[in-house]
Amino acid sequence: MAGNRPLDSRKEYKDRIQKQISEIRDMTTELLEFARGKSQILLRKTQIRDFLREVEELLNDEFEQAGMTLSIDDRFGGAVRMDEGKMRRVVANLARNSIEACEKGSTFTIRVEETEGHITLQFADDGPGIPEEMKGRLFESFATHGKEHGTGLGLAIVKKFVTEHQGNIRVESEPGTGTSFIVELPAV
Repeated sequence: MAGNRPLDSRKEYKDRIQKQISEIRDMTTELLEFARGKSQILLRKTQIRDFLREVEELLNDEFEQAGMTLSIDDRFGGAVRMDEGKMRRVVANLARNSIEACEKGSTFTIRVEETEGHITLQFADDGPGIPEEMKGRLFESFATHGKEHGTGLGLAIVKKFVTEHQGNIRVESEPGTGTSFIVELPAV
């Protein structure tokens, strides 16, 4: 039995690598579609716990490498109608922005709850907040600040995908206390 452990580990690593390659391929396709003004959305009933588990698996290593904590607080536990690939990109873009903005020891929290007929997903960090010169321009294409390799497309894509889900997104940010992106999606 002990002889199977290395094979199990290799299979696990292979599966992780294949998932990451698939994510990169999907991201490239989404960027090209965004640039062309095209997009398709495939809404299906998705269990939020399964979705959050996948997101955690996708992002956990990045947060660990950045010296940050990823916290998931599922207060809903039900189903949501969404395009899982597009919503994974929403979460990944918001999470990676937080990683770039925050210092070691910071926390990024994903909270999901049902409020007033919608499913609310809140993405909050305890970082430095949004720079004043970016307020009002966050969701514009090519708006970027202080990122060495940033394109300024991440939040524009986030807004487009949320809108395609018939949802809304807003941001709350105070200097020195962090930033929260609140996404509201229609309840199933």
